[in-house]
Amino acid sequence: MKKAILLLLMFVVLIPSQVLAATSTKAMSTSEIERIYFENYKDRVKEIKVAQKKLNAVLGAEVRELTQRLNQATARYKNEVKNKSSKVVIAQAKADCDKLKKQLSVAKVELSKSIKNYKRESDQVLKDIAKQKAVLIKFIKNHTAGKDKLTESEFSKQVNGYIMSIDNSFTGALKTLREAE
Repeated sequence: MKKAILLLLMFVVLIPSQVLAATSTKAMSTSEIERIYFENYKDRVKEIKVAQKKLNAVLGAEVRELTQRLNQATARYKNEVKNKSSKVVIAQAKADCDKLKKQLSVAKVELSKSIKNYKRESDQVLKDIAKQKAVLIKFIKNHTAGKDKLTESEFSKQVNGYIMSIDNSFTGALKTLREAE
């Protein structure tokens, strides 16, 4: 009878406390943390990459206009040569083409620089976000492994702060890329 009571007492007291101790100090894996806390991280990175690719269409209006004008001027020049117009008219048409070529060249260089700057800035933001993410993952792992003395509410506040910071970084980068002009 004493053995039965002792066994029952052991099941009632020791096993639940062992289970609770095991679950409270179980460290989470990186994949679990990413699945729980960073469920839309890859989608947000893709949004930034798509916005980077759209920069040429957004910023390239001047280049497209100059290209169209150059094509028209070139067609006019070729038409003047074909019709054997006077040398003055042909020279004027050629001068117009050369002027537009120079303007187009300058506009393309400026467009390229502008796109590179936007991409460089947004890539830097992505690197900073990746660093923030790594810090947060390490923080969560340390907490779930029981290496810090934070309460659950303090832990939740800090994790939410990190996540808000990361989300604000994504939002700022996307806003910058979408408002590029």
